[in-house]
Amino acid sequence: FFFLMPVIIGGFGNFLLPLLLGMPDLSLPRLNALSAWLMLPSVVCFGVSLSLGSGVGWTFYPPLSSYPYTGVGVDYLMFSLHLAGLSSLLGSLNFV
Repeated sequence: FFFLMPVIIGGFGNFLLPLLLGMPDLSLPRLNALSAWLMLPSVVCFGVSLSLGSGVGWTFYPPLSSYPYTGVGVDYLMFSLHLAGLSSLLGSLNFV
């Protein structure tokens, strides 16, 4: 989630699309900046969830993540994935 979406899609898209269209920047530069800045708290929340010991592994396997009282590590992991998805969505709005 934290390599393919931001680097390959977002990074190459933000670099190559303006070159192909002959524009100095994308059409919505503030939305593009917000997309980039949302990725940072997403990675931080992911690191916090790993340090708190979410106990679900990297696959987020449902029987492990649905235990009662798993702690806040699972919550940080879910919030991190939501922020990464929102960042990807906002970045893709520039490409349309």
